[in-house]
Amino acid sequence: MGFISALNSKHTFWSLLELANFLLLLCLFYIVGVLIADIGKTVVLQYFFWFALFFSVCISVKFFLLLLFHAFDANRPDVHSLVTGFMNVRFFNQLQVMLMPLLCLSFYIEQLKKYKRAAMLAFSVLWLILLQSEARGALLAMVVAAFVVYSFLSADLRKAFIRPIMKAVTLGTLLWLVLIIIIPLFLFDSQIWQLRTNSSGRIDMWIYILQTIPEHVWLGHGPMSFAWAEARPLPNAHPHNALLQFLYEFGVFAFILLASWSLMKLRVILKRLKLLRVKSNEHLAEQPQSSINKNLDIDTGTTDIVLVFSLCATWVYAMFDGVIVMPLSQALLVALLALNCRQYQPRAIALPLKVALVAIVIICGALLIDSLCDAALNQQLYPRLWLTGIIN
Repeated sequence: MGFISALNSKHTFWSLLELANFLLLLCLFYIVGVLIADIGKTVVLQYFFWFALFFSVCISVKFFLLLLFHAFDANRPDVHSLVTGFMNVRFFNQLQVMLMPLLCLSFYIEQLKKYKRAAMLAFSVLWLILLQSEARGALLAMVVAAFVVYSFLSADLRKAFIRPIMKAVTLGTLLWLVLIIIIPLFLFDSQIWQLRTNSSGRIDMWIYILQTIPEHVWLGHGPMSFAWAEARPLPNAHPHNALLQFLYEFGVFAFILLASWSLMKLRVILKRLKLLRVKSNEHLAEQPQSSINKNLDIDTGTTDIVLVFSLCATWVYAMFDGVIVMPLSQALLVALLALNCRQYQPRAIALPLKVALVAIVIICGALLIDSLCDAALNQQLYPRLWLTGIIN
């Protein structure tokens, strides 16, 4: 369906390039699955935890240093100036909603429990950054995801899940009040944080999609076509909504399939939390009160709580931002989806499959790299796969 839509699009090359990117993401999904089957899901989850913690610590140190430098220079920072390395702080926020829940793995994996305080301290600083960067969609995604997960857990699991998160959120909010609200009142002429109440043009883009989709209702305008959409209200290369993006670019059939798959997937992972609650209740009933271990471990499947938390937060945020179109967030999302799949059996990879995978990675990767310097890319900084994502 995507291939047919690409052939009918205004810029077939760029539509096929988007499909090539999807192929690379499928290869990543398969590679993560093979890794899980080879070394075990617990070990892979530990690697993800260490990545999330290391990344969070590095960002936190840089954030505090930049805040200190701004204070020394009496230079009023904005929402983008305290998180460097990203052209737009929203790209970092996309990673935050996936990485912050992964820090909660220290609740459930025995080998990581001694790093629980460090993980929650990092969680606090990332919450501070969410508040400082005015990431309303990301904050909403984290709160909604935590509430959904909490609602499906048993009483003992609820307590183990929500208590450390609430402590981390409280600490992060206090740091925000002190460092971003109170102290700057004495250093600068005005606050460095202001509550934004507009939609940043998102609603206008969504209305535009609903108005223009009847022109190509069945197959859409073609993959990546929003990057060259005519008369769109803002020059952004994506509409900041995953479902509406698929509706515009792939048509109503793909939209229905994606929406149905998303809801069924969400139902499945939430059902796993219900089953986890049943198992937990049975475990408590079988054990005498004195021997109940409140810190459940990996054997009970409680790491599913973390994966559901991360995927729910990502799903909500994808309704407000370009989670599915930015390279780093794309890759991390695919890796999380691979971790969420349960059936991985060690198997020998046939030589033809190895050759096909290598060929796909090389060819698709070469096409993407070669397209970076294509003259059709507008040099305005409105990213999609590239920093300059608008196609003339």
